[in-house]
Amino acid sequence: MSRSSTFGEVVRLLWKGTEGKVGWTVLLALVVALTEGISITMLIPIVASTSPETAQQAADIPLIGDLIAGASLGLPFLLALFIVLICVQAALNYLRNYYSLHLMQLLSDRLKRSLFHAVSHAEWDAIARRRLSDVNQVFVSGIPRCMTAANAFNMLVQAAILIAIYVAIAAAVSWQMALFAVLVGAALFAAMYPLRRRASRYGHELTEMFQQQSRVTLDFLNGVRLAKTFVAERHFMRSFDGHLGAIRRSTLRFYAQSSLGSLVFQIGVAVFAASFVYLAVEVFDLGLARIAVLLVIFARLAPRFGVLQDQGQQYLSNAPAYAEFTAMMTYFRADQEQQDSADIPPPRLARRIALTGVSKIYENGAQPSLDNVTVTIAAGRITSLLGSSGSGKSTLADIVSGLVTPTAGAMLVDETPIDATNRRVWRSRVATVPQDAFLFDVSLRENMRLAKADASEGEIWSALERARIAALVRSLPDGLDTEVGNRGTRFSGGERQRFAIARALLPDPEILILDEATSALDADNQRKVAETILALRDGGLTILLIAHQPLLADIADDRIVLERGRLQAERA
Repeated sequence: MSRSSTFGEVVRLLWKGTEGKVGWTVLLALVVALTEGISITMLIPIVASTSPETAQQAADIPLIGDLIAGASLGLPFLLALFIVLICVQAALNYLRNYYSLHLMQLLSDRLKRSLFHAVSHAEWDAIARRRLSDVNQVFVSGIPRCMTAANAFNMLVQAAILIAIYVAIAAAVSWQMALFAVLVGAALFAAMYPLRRRASRYGHELTEMFQQQSRVTLDFLNGVRLAKTFVAERHFMRSFDGHLGAIRRSTLRFYAQSSLGSLVFQIGVAVFAASFVYLAVEVFDLGLARIAVLLVIFARLAPRFGVLQDQGQQYLSNAPAYAEFTAMMTYFRADQEQQDSADIPPPRLARRIALTGVSKIYENGAQPSLDNVTVTIAAGRITSLLGSSGSGKSTLADIVSGLVTPTAGAMLVDETPIDATNRRVWRSRVATVPQDAFLFDVSLRENMRLAKADASEGEIWSALERARIAALVRSLPDGLDTEVGNRGTRFSGGERQRFAIARALLPDPEILILDEATSALDADNQRKVAETILALRDGGLTILLIAHQPLLADIADDRIVLERGRLQAERA
């Protein structure tokens, strides 16, 4: 995305994201600038009231001189009016800053919510193709950088308004000095262009480095157990330190260059100030009243050019994060799941699930994960899904669950086709227990209610009974209020697996899919889980079981064997 298009996108972001309310901050900035300009202008009659000579000099100022001549205001009144104006200006400035902060916080929340919505409503295929570390990086550092860019742009607009008003007031006092100030300020700003160009490059570098750091961090946290098993902590530490060092060095280089620019800018301002005073006194022979006011204006004007430079660098170094955000939003929005209509009832499974000619080809896949597979899963029975690693078992299970859309073929629940119009509502009737029975670090009750937020105590205990884990919960001092610990470490692997089954059963699903649910368990726990599965089958639940263990394969009523994405056998 080019710099001009990014600029336009940020403008639209500010306007649409705040529903046009950012215009109020600009209006407040204008009122603040006008109030400040009036307070500065008040210095002229105040200085003029000190002596007849300065009063005569002030009378020559266009507009302002006529106003002084037409009104005989005493010094106490002028000073009181000056104080009132300063108070009004300070109050308006406070209101503007607070309102701007409120809008920026509101805009940040909307960006995070919109990305969260786009990811959560995207097709699973689209989510699976994206590095989750990159998505996490946008939430953690990308959106805050977007807000920095938006705030910098807002500050640039306000600084430009203040500069315009200060120049207008200076022109009323002396158009020659106003022109001199504008030309010098513009020259200083133009001289800093190389730094602003470097800020843009730095922004792109920073985006890439944050992505790499996020990948290392998330990979380590997700695989910390494996890393410690292989004593590979040093490998991750070296990689993490390398990314930290790269970010640090790039940041320091950018800061050194931008600080040098600020130093040059300050020196230029000092030269400007000296030239300003010299021209005012020696060349244009301005009176004390005019010089005093022009010096005050200059003291306010010079920092505004500095704001243009500093906020311009802030904008350019953070704007690339917005390009990254919009690209990610576009990616996920392009693959949004079709939302279910409110009047579509969930398909009911009474006889069978039939897959006909189902194929699935993943993006950049060397071969189809599934190739023209036709199978039937009978209701109220246990069907085992067998095959070597990479044979397509998990893909077929994901299609049955409604998580993945087949590239070709059809799936019917009894006589109801499962397609884009009802895939989500069908998925709400499917329960899946993955190989890693993940429990969140909250109480057992909260873990159970993740599957059904409004579940009653009776429903929770019924699900625990069906999973044959209720007796264990009753034996715990805190019962359902027991904290499970990080990833459920308070319990054994077999216990976690049965808790996961109980949670899956809570919404009363049509079919239960167990994906290698006992692969990490010992023989005794495998037997207990097998007994639980048989009891669920006897209760009328349809079960699709992916397993390599003979114990679980033997309890199946039907078997489906896949190899290289093709059906090898289907038998009862």
